[in-house]
Amino acid sequence: MNRRQISSPTRSRDKVLQSLYESEVGGAALKELIKNRPKEKDNIFFQTHLHGVLKSLKDLDKILDMSMDRSLSQLDPIERNILRMSLFELMNNKINDVIVINEAIRLSKKFGSSEGYKFVNAILDKLIKGGLKRN
Repeated sequence: MNRRQISSPTRSRDKVLQSLYESEVGGAALKELIKNRPKEKDNIFFQTHLHGVLKSLKDLDKILDMSMDRSLSQLDPIERNILRMSLFELMNNKINDVIVINEAIRLSKKFGSSEGYKFVNAILDKLIKGGLKRN
């Protein structure tokens, strides 16, 4: 059985978030991030999301900055990267909005601050209700 068949989107999201955090906080480049996760080499979900978020970072941050009452730089790096990843997913996948929000909340509760999930939920809800443009 290859990794594509056994890697769930939920576990892949965990690994993408961890890699985005590693990139932002530790300054790791994309090649280093991939090298640090050799088991994800054949995981299309992981590869697509990690590459996509990093490639779209400026655009994602611009949209998020316009949707919040505080600067993106003031957010905890975990919540900031959950929002980036979720926004990327909302804009580029045909996954139901509810699933994206539920996964963002799950990630926030698992890795973020104790109340961070409320903020993540509110911002994603605002973006969706505001008519987020999708590809």
